[in-house]
Amino acid sequence: MKKVITVQANTVEEAIQQALDILELRREQVNVDVLSNPTRRLMGLRKIMAEVKVTKAEYSEAKQSVERPLSKIEELAGLLDEIDMETIITSSVQQEHNVTQATSTTESNLQLSSARIHNGDIQFQFVGDSLPSIIPNDHAIITINGEVQSEPKLIQPEDKVEVTIQDEVIASKFTIQLLEKDMIALLSFTPGKRVKRSLVDTIWSPCLAIRVEETIEYTNDLQPQTIVNELKAMGVQQGILFPAIKKVTEVDKPYELIVAKGTLPVNGTDGDLEVHIYYEEFDPNSEEKVDFREMNAITNVQEGQVIATHIMPVPGTPGKSLLGRAIPVKPVRDIILRPGKNIQKVQADLVALISGKPVLDRRGHIVKIDVNNEFIHPGEVSLESGNIRFEGDVRIGGNILPSMFVGATGGVFVTGSITKAEIHATKQVIVKGNVLSSTITVGKQEAAVNELVVLIKSVTEMLIQIKEAVNQIFIIRGREELELSPSELKRLIYLLMEKRYAQFEDLNKKFILKVREQNEKVDEEWLSVANRLYAIFINPLNEHLQSMKEFERLIEDAYILTQLYAVESLPQTKLSVPYAINSKLYSSGHIEVISKGIYHSDLTADETIRIKGVCRGGEIYARLEVAMQEAGSESPVKTVVRTSAEGRIKIGAVYAGTEIYIGTRKYVFSKDAMNITARLDAAGELDLG
Repeated sequence: MKKVITVQANTVEEAIQQALDILELRREQVNVDVLSNPTRRLMGLRKIMAEVKVTKAEYSEAKQSVERPLSKIEELAGLLDEIDMETIITSSVQQEHNVTQATSTTESNLQLSSARIHNGDIQFQFVGDSLPSIIPNDHAIITINGEVQSEPKLIQPEDKVEVTIQDEVIASKFTIQLLEKDMIALLSFTPGKRVKRSLVDTIWSPCLAIRVEETIEYTNDLQPQTIVNELKAMGVQQGILFPAIKKVTEVDKPYELIVAKGTLPVNGTDGDLEVHIYYEEFDPNSEEKVDFREMNAITNVQEGQVIATHIMPVPGTPGKSLLGRAIPVKPVRDIILRPGKNIQKVQADLVALISGKPVLDRRGHIVKIDVNNEFIHPGEVSLESGNIRFEGDVRIGGNILPSMFVGATGGVFVTGSITKAEIHATKQVIVKGNVLSSTITVGKQEAAVNELVVLIKSVTEMLIQIKEAVNQIFIIRGREELELSPSELKRLIYLLMEKRYAQFEDLNKKFILKVREQNEKVDEEWLSVANRLYAIFINPLNEHLQSMKEFERLIEDAYILTQLYAVESLPQTKLSVPYAINSKLYSSGHIEVISKGIYHSDLTADETIRIKGVCRGGEIYARLEVAMQEAGSESPVKTVVRTSAEGRIKIGAVYAGTEIYIGTRKYVFSKDAMNITARLDAAGELDLG
């Protein structure tokens, strides 16, 4: 009969070695089947051990008897030290024998007492004064004269020896763990076993080692209701996966699977603005060439046209853990929509009240949208036409002649050239012709707004402190606000400013003055707050402050300004020209030179500058990146290219003598170079790539 054992260990090698130790066999005497390799399941949370099935080879015992006929005697030799040698008759003659039924007579001639297992019974034969011994087995109960033995024992002729083996039934078992913050229930299943055991027949041996052969049958007596009851006992009342539970009851091997899942939260969607028109936003990372023929393709809308729709936020659905704990969902956020004066909101739609160019300004979750008027001047801007100042967009069909000025709160689009003239625009300037000895400025009001934001933050903080101080006085004195007249309330605030907030007066005046200086560059909401601050705190004859509620409304409006403009606007301002000489160009966003290049000109951009052609002479600065095809000249013309410490400079070809600055780091090219990418490395040193 075959002897089979199944062992689990951390590795296959460890499992095989444990099986060999149990069987007391060598590696060549067994057959090994690897049932499973070590691994991990459930994202590495559960370790699965290696499992091997080891079977004694059929020929091993016979082979052992032929090759080593005295192996059992050698086993007995270890016990001889404990036996009185005078009572044992040893034989010094070795005889050859075969391992068959006929060898029993020959073995008895060895003149040693011995024992064997035959057909499930233990048998002894006693020779002279020698005594056989037996070695117990963990799975066989040996009783000698009614006493259970667990150690090797010498057998006397009068001893009554019984060997009893027992089959074993091991029930299947499972465990359940709640993981991922009680969102999943993981069941680990171990199948049961029916172990049938039988004694292995042996040859006669002076030292009989009891051996037991096992036959294992894996079983699964698990019932679905048992698993459900366990889940409920753990507090799981929902999310039970009955198909998975049924599957567990049908397997006959170790198994893991999820038997219950909580309800995950479903995120909602934030509010947004769906724009129904093509609205081109400048992409500073675009490498595409500009098509001059498309420079007149400027998006316009007509009066009454729906240009956008406010998409309302949709709240999410909270989740629930297996134990019934609510899983909160991320709150949704709506945009703060601020339509301009030429936009009307009809339910969720935004409708243009005039024909013109749409303007969209996003600052975080705050969106401003309006339609600019468009002024079309078909000819040249000259002394005959006069300077042009317009609230909206301006389109010039011809050239702009010397000493002329064009200003717009939107964009300026020039079909011809600009010579010794000046252009100011809020959003963008696009010039199709050349720029000669002229000044162009785009988006300079952004810097002014940023300065106003710093001031209004400080003003708002002090207004809040003054309000809290007034409320504390009311509490301490036990008086109600309604008991004070407007003049008394104003006097109380003035006294607080004199004693505790003296710096507020100078700060307030500075803010009001700055707003009035930028009157044409800022929105009406800035002027409204500045005028109310002047009326309450500076104009002594004005009784504008009627109650603390008026004061609180002022604080609220000032706070809205800080929230609205504290987030930087997306850099959409753009200045685009094909060629410039002896000119000054500024953009709060980006500058593009899309044809021949620039000569002896100064360019400044708060974001990026890209020059498709050459840059000969002048000074170039962009905070994030300057990129150009060629810089410098063979002639001694000073060309300086600058960026911030966080920026980079990319030049295809650079002439000797050209200077570059990354932050405060300077480098002057002593010879011509190609394909330069300059930036600061991690140590703050200049790296030319």
